[in-house]
Amino acid sequence: MTQLQNLSTVFYSAGVQLVSGDFDPSKRRIRSLQLPQRPVRTTKTPKKVLLIEDNVDGVQTMVTLLHDMGHRVVFALNGKDALHLAQLMRPDFILLDLGLPGMNGFEVCERIKADPILQATRIIAVTAYGDEEYRNRSKAAGCELHLVKPVSPRVLEELLG
Repeated sequence: MTQLQNLSTVFYSAGVQLVSGDFDPSKRRIRSLQLPQRPVRTTKTPKKVLLIEDNVDGVQTMVTLLHDMGHRVVFALNGKDALHLAQLMRPDFILLDLGLPGMNGFEVCERIKADPILQATRIIAVTAYGDEEYRNRSKAAGCELHLVKPVSPRVLEELLG
């Protein structure tokens, strides 16, 4: 098992990066993640996935799930860090929570789609907000799909390939 400690901006062989500009290890907001060194399943075409989620439990669940599918995962806990990471990594997919602190997910999506380098990035809203207003707003911001939590692992697997 690869143990991921409370560190930021360090890649591990498991393909997961723990990132947040406001992360403070002394607060123990993120416990160590226990992930197998190799994915449980290997996808034919591993994707670079940027997970933007402010709920630590949600991050742990999604990182584990995406890693088990064979994808490379990086996450940010807020919009500011997400924009910076998107520029650095140029992800294939972004899984975006809409209810972020500070800069909300709609604004994050609009900024990414306004960037010529990132505009082709596929952005999927993964949120607790499922009403028609939020679906319309996420589409208008540039999300190609709006999924309501909890998301089925099979749906994610089909979307990411």
